[in-house]
Amino acid sequence: MTKYYKKNNQPTALEVVFLGIGRGLWWLISFPFRKKRDRVSLNLVDQKYIISKRREIESLVTSQSIIELKHAVMEADKLVDFILKKKGYTGETFAERLRSAERNIDHTTYQNIWEGHKIRNQIAHDDNKIPPAALKLAINKLLGYHYG
Repeated sequence: MTKYYKKNNQPTALEVVFLGIGRGLWWLISFPFRKKRDRVSLNLVDQKYIISKRREIESLVTSQSIIELKHAVMEADKLVDFILKKKGYTGETFAERLRSAERNIDHTTYQNIWEGHKIRNQIAHDDNKIPPAALKLAINKLLGYHYG
């Protein structure tokens, strides 16, 4: 009587074959349902719009007016939201879209966008005295999101 046994808990050849076939079938079945946002790129019209808005925001940053700096923060935040929408991230609000993009954005960039968005929320909801340096920092953090 011959005994079949595994050495050192290694899978048998038959187990490896079945596991490979199972993974292949799973890949084939799930392929049509995968989210396409990783493959979405911006068209030329959107890229030109983003470049023009970015230039507009950068011109506002050179101003010494606190009102124009606040306006630049709001515009930078809207620009990031526009990019997130165009890239196919889902959610009803900016925060939800950003959360859905978290896996696909560099962690530092993700944190910078959140910090910039928090300043935007302060402007929109509290309108406290925010120093010009903090506003400029928020703009730089929001514009740090590369859209390519």
